[in-house]
Amino acid sequence: MAKGTSSHTQFNTLMQQLESKQLANTYLLQGEEYRMLEQLLTKIEEVVLDESTRSFNHHVFYGKETTPADIVNVSRRFPMMADKQLVVYKEAQYCRTPDDMLEYLANPVPSTILVWYHPGKKIASNRKLGKAFAASGTVFNADPVSERDVEPVVLKYIKDAGYDIEPKPLHLLIENSGARFSVIIKELDKVFSNVDKGSKIRLEQIERYVGINKEYNIFSLQKALAKKQRVQAMEILNHFTSNIGNHPVPMMVGALFSYFRKVAVVQSMQRSTDKEIMSAAGISFYFIAEYREAARNFAGKKIVKAIEALNDCDLKFKGIKESTGNDASIFEETILKILTL
Repeated sequence: MAKGTSSHTQFNTLMQQLESKQLANTYLLQGEEYRMLEQLLTKIEEVVLDESTRSFNHHVFYGKETTPADIVNVSRRFPMMADKQLVVYKEAQYCRTPDDMLEYLANPVPSTILVWYHPGKKIASNRKLGKAFAASGTVFNADPVSERDVEPVVLKYIKDAGYDIEPKPLHLLIENSGARFSVIIKELDKVFSNVDKGSKIRLEQIERYVGINKEYNIFSLQKALAKKQRVQAMEILNHFTSNIGNHPVPMMVGALFSYFRKVAVVQSMQRSTDKEIMSAAGISFYFIAEYREAARNFAGKKIVKAIEALNDCDLKFKGIKESTGNDASIFEETILKILTL
């Protein structure tokens, strides 16, 4: 029985297995980190299909348009002029009768590689379908990379791609992307396409190719809030709200929420050493002084109120809490609340 996977480390293991052509009969690729799912699917296609017979043996279907009966029918065919055929069922989360696959999964055809591509919400492992996929092949759960693990995981991704990066641009990239791994990788690919392999990625390259304004970015807003620099914070805020289409509120709120949560950790460890704080909060040495200053400026209940303001902003944006304002005004109101603490 193949084991399910649920971490970036296991993702790397699965990629290595595919590289060495260790194929399972079926793959259930599911979860929220879409970039991981895309990379795995691309790798499976690369390993299974031969270019000369690709058009005969690559079958792609979609959940809204195809029934499991159609998938089973094609999966039971033999490949043409090749050892394997690949059947991919994309948007499988929209399948209305997924349990219709159970009979096939109990006895999959060895010459068919079936990929059930199920982004977003996962199939419960205790459901019949989840158990059937686990028994017949490989289950990969693309769970979000935790905030604590994002920096080392991203750093490894950069080095595996043949690059290096300075600490400050790495931190800016993570903060600007709301610490979301898939978003970070998407932005990094832009940088890789413009920078020679073997190079050390610098701050100006992140600013240029990711499209981060040198003066007005989430990194500089965090710093202005940490230092209680009202004028600078308002200048950055005005830039964001006047260009709200290029600065999605959920991403900015996520980055600030992550930032102030780390500030809360620093505040609770004021008597600890820098090394202890860096380890507990996942903070780089280059920014420990800024976080300590933020912890002082948002002492006591102020840090709690700052986090509550960001959570309130998120709920309003999602429509869970009532709001009369648009995205820009909701975000502006939140920053003003934090500045007055």
